[in-house]
Amino acid sequence: MTLNWRIACLTVGNEHFFSRLITVVACFFIFSAAWFCLWSISLHLVERPELAALLFPFGLRLGLMLQCPRGYWPVLLGAEWLLVYWLAQEVALTHLPLLMIGSVLTLLPVALTSRYRHQRDWRTLLLQGAALTAAALLQSLPWLGQGEAAWNALLLTLTGGLTLAPICLVFWHYLTSTTWLPLGPSLVSQPVNWRGRHLIWYLLLFIVSLWLQLGLPAELSRFTPFCLALPIIALAWHYGWQGALIATLMNAIALIASQTWHDHPVDLLLSLLAQSLTGLLLGAGIQRLRELNQSLQKELARNHRLAERLLETEESVRRDVARELHDDIGQTITAIRTQAGIVQRLAADNGGVKQSGQLIEQLSLGVYDAVRRLLGRLRPRQLDDLTLAQAIRSLLREMELESRGIVSHLDWRIDETALSESQRVTLFRVCQEGLNNIVKHANASAVTLQGWQQDERLMLVIEDDGSGLPPGSHQQGFGLTGMRERVSALGGTLTISCTHGTRVSVSLPQRYV
Repeated sequence: MTLNWRIACLTVGNEHFFSRLITVVACFFIFSAAWFCLWSISLHLVERPELAALLFPFGLRLGLMLQCPRGYWPVLLGAEWLLVYWLAQEVALTHLPLLMIGSVLTLLPVALTSRYRHQRDWRTLLLQGAALTAAALLQSLPWLGQGEAAWNALLLTLTGGLTLAPICLVFWHYLTSTTWLPLGPSLVSQPVNWRGRHLIWYLLLFIVSLWLQLGLPAELSRFTPFCLALPIIALAWHYGWQGALIATLMNAIALIASQTWHDHPVDLLLSLLAQSLTGLLLGAGIQRLRELNQSLQKELARNHRLAERLLETEESVRRDVARELHDDIGQTITAIRTQAGIVQRLAADNGGVKQSGQLIEQLSLGVYDAVRRLLGRLRPRQLDDLTLAQAIRSLLREMELESRGIVSHLDWRIDETALSESQRVTLFRVCQEGLNNIVKHANASAVTLQGWQQDERLMLVIEDDGSGLPPGSHQQGFGLTGMRERVSALGGTLTISCTHGTRVSVSLPQRYV
């Protein structure tokens, strides 16, 4: 058993070693190929081999080191050194030691910020931007004794780092945040989602950016830098910080593809640096706003849940108090009436005592009616035994609308199984208060009450053809303020319009999460 266990451990260890070896070798060759291609593009821009290594190759190495684990840093640094040494043999790099010393110095800011690479908030963007700036300063530090070359080195490292390193962050975020499944028969048969709308959107903005660089008249060329911000703003608005950083890459390609920079390469580098800074800062700002919006939405949802729970607790207390009042006071009043009846029968010949007994019985009936009205205000008794639709029909009968000359029409199409207790009580209370106001103040001849469900929302409309509420009363008073607060606590809205009568409209979310 022990021998088999050792063999199994050895096999697993060998598999892990070969897997890591293959990964390292693949990383080495892929990075080397990308580095050399970017060096060739940079050489086309700056025309000095040693300075070309400080432009896009520097941005690629720094961008990957900011994202990948530290175990891959020696691979990236070693590949760059081998390529630089090989180029020194081919094109005679005169400042080879300066390049190598600077690349070692850049490890310091990268090491300090590597622990935060897994975070994806707006601070990460600014932190990596600060690390890029510090690394650019350290990379150009050995060039201080070279005169003007030192400023060129600083400009190149800043431009290359801020242009390519954020793109590495975008790709790394996509690769690490996406769930990858092994390719199998079930996946092969599924159609590929090309996300054509996004591709067309990117392509359209890229064409616009390219046209702005190549097609603007000479008299409008001064507005070109302002036009570069348009794709950045558009993509940042739709796709957040990832869109802003991808827009900077599109602008960089458009700038390099234009033919207006050949006589002024420094202007090109400054334009690339400016639009890269714009994309980075705008992306961080957009990400910050999105995080604040998400935080506010969560807090708003939490407050609504607390408010709904408070309403449920309030209704529970009201129900308990109403039950106790009904049981205790109801029994007491019944006993008083019984005793008063007994006194009247026992003292049939005594007119004064009989009259007092009758008065006690009348007073007890008055107390009973007052308690009954109080119980109705505390808790709608109809909801204890009836469905909401039946309770509203019972309410219409109790209001005796027909005897007041008011024709009523009820159209109720709400599925009660989807309602919470607080929603049932709130809808009933709004109906109760609305009908009370119609009876007392509207002078109406017809009232329509409708309830239905629409797009995951509960809709309630109470409408009459009366004179409407008095001026200002639809904002406060007549019990509507409390109803508006109840509806708002459940995440809904209550609106009142008084054109050709009064219309009370309530909209509640069916489920507020």
